[in-house]
Amino acid sequence: MNLISSMVGLSIIGAAAPSIMQISLAPFEAQKRAQSFTQAEALAVTFAGKAEAEQSLPDIPAGCSVTDPIDSVYRIDCIAGSRRFQSKASRSFRIATEIDDGGSGGRNFLFPTPTKYSGHQCPQNDRWGVYGTNTKTSACKPQDLWTKQKYLASDPNSWLYDANNHNGWGNHPDY
Repeated sequence: MNLISSMVGLSIIGAAAPSIMQISLAPFEAQKRAQSFTQAEALAVTFAGKAEAEQSLPDIPAGCSVTDPIDSVYRIDCIAGSRRFQSKASRSFRIATEIDDGGSGGRNFLFPTPTKYSGHQCPQNDRWGVYGTNTKTSACKPQDLWTKQKYLASDPNSWLYDANNHNGWGNHPDY
């Protein structure tokens, strides 16, 4: 009986040995991948922080690449490690000197844009509601913003406050 039990036990151990070996190596592999990711992330974060602080692109570290800017936003991708332990980290950053005017179209408006509108149209004698009609909690809606057609037909140069993309209607074509 001992011989049979030993043979069965050894057969099970022999069949399970590759799985046991894999289980014992898994923590070390995870640690190596985490180390590679930490290195890649450190490169990306350091580069993005330095670029934003200096407001220019510093030298790109080995293993990293920078994408062309989209709306003044760059992305750096860094890779560290080798083969199956390779990890990639990405970070986005903005260089403020490339931002023209913050999206105002170079315009300066006389009044701040209201944060909330009432359901009422501004009166004829105060077409934008800035001369006494508007309150801190509610503003009347100017005739130029009453409908999308009126918004698109209006002239941004005559607006008293920034109304671009009002109501989610998109950027005004003349803005």
